[in-house]
Amino acid sequence: MESKSTEVIEEYNPWWVSKERINEVEVYRKYEESEVRWVPDVIEKVSLSPYSLNFIFGPRQVGKSTALILLIKRLLKEERVNPKSIFYFSCDKLADYKELDEIIGEYMKFKRANDISSSFIFLDEITYPREWYRALKSRIDRGDFRNDVLVVTGSLSMSAKREIETFPGRRGGGKNLLMLPLPFSKYAELFNVDIRKGDLGFVLSNYARNSHFLRELNDLLEKYLVTGGFPNAIRDYVKYGKVSEGTISDFVSSVVSEVNKLRRSETFLKLTIKGIIERASSDFSYHTLSKSFGVGTVKTAISYVELLQKLYLLEVLNQVDLQGNVLTRKEKKFYFVDPFIYRAFAAWTLTGLPDESKLVESVVVSHLSRVYDTFYTKERGEVDAVIKSGGEMIGFEVKFGRVRAEKRVLGRMKRVYVLSKDEVGDNVIPVSIFLGMLDVPQTAELKVLV
Repeated sequence: MESKSTEVIEEYNPWWVSKERINEVEVYRKYEESEVRWVPDVIEKVSLSPYSLNFIFGPRQVGKSTALILLIKRLLKEERVNPKSIFYFSCDKLADYKELDEIIGEYMKFKRANDISSSFIFLDEITYPREWYRALKSRIDRGDFRNDVLVVTGSLSMSAKREIETFPGRRGGGKNLLMLPLPFSKYAELFNVDIRKGDLGFVLSNYARNSHFLRELNDLLEKYLVTGGFPNAIRDYVKYGKVSEGTISDFVSSVVSEVNKLRRSETFLKLTIKGIIERASSDFSYHTLSKSFGVGTVKTAISYVELLQKLYLLEVLNQVDLQGNVLTRKEKKFYFVDPFIYRAFAAWTLTGLPDESKLVESVVVSHLSRVYDTFYTKERGEVDAVIKSGGEMIGFEVKFGRVRAEKRVLGRMKRVYVLSKDEVGDNVIPVSIFLGMLDVPQTAELKVLV
């Protein structure tokens, strides 16, 4: 007689009966029914060579579960892969590591009974069971997974609590993969805008050739400022012309849940977020957050900003001088990493949404920060974003009013570009063309401690 656990794991793995039955999985069915869909780039980055322990983490709603199911779908197409060697389980109903260990144990028994020597094990939402890492570590140390590939997804608390770092020497060929919201260049692809993409050097050399894309990309950028790169928000907008309250509240609830898991104050988090939104694109100090917005002491304000950074929701820019020296003691600028996050947090904190130019500035900064060391400067006039690349400093100013092309050289910064709404010139680039051409990955590979 089959145990309850056996019945449960069989329900999660319908492809054991027939490969085609993956189409019945709820996550895959929703993906197929969506008006817009894409294959997340994380699928190409996962290590599939035994033994590997891969961690995929990122904000709620960026598409981690969909990525797992699409990877399984791809594996099922390979003749050499036995469908019964692919095990998927969503851990969101499990209480603790003991229940997780029991589920894994059931699959190990199934694996032996079916004479499977090497398998692909996908554990989704692994941060739900308490002390989940104990189940994995004990089995890794016993050699249970020595011929297997593990792909584990989790919430941002996995990174903030440094749980990933508790696996030194147990990772094999595995990777740490941070999945972020879809960048604008990939967003434009969803709507069939076929503009060539490349690195910053490519963009700065070729932007003038793409002015015929301007109207289309401007329209898409307006939509991107509403949905950001979050799949559910994008699908809502395409279907209903707006982002549903459910999508917004689900995102906020997930962040609050993470903060509660970390035993931090929801009130201080809310006040920190409110302060950042109200001072959007302005530079200010931790003292301002503490005193003007009531975020406890300066030390408390720093800790809540750092928490938002550890949750990969916030980018903090330091000032540099014109020789490239980082001025860590000066005031900083704070940007949420996606415009949908501003929208969701503004609704939660009852704070007015920043205006269009400030939201666009945040998108520019967050996109550049994914690829380059990014700063800002206030020497001889403010420059919103300054990147360091190959020993060179390049500046970018976001200006949505009338602009005039003027060559500015500031110290070591020999090039300063103006990112305009719709004007093109020698050093003036429409921001939608700039973002549409800049090839920014959705998934970043982070260093693995071995």
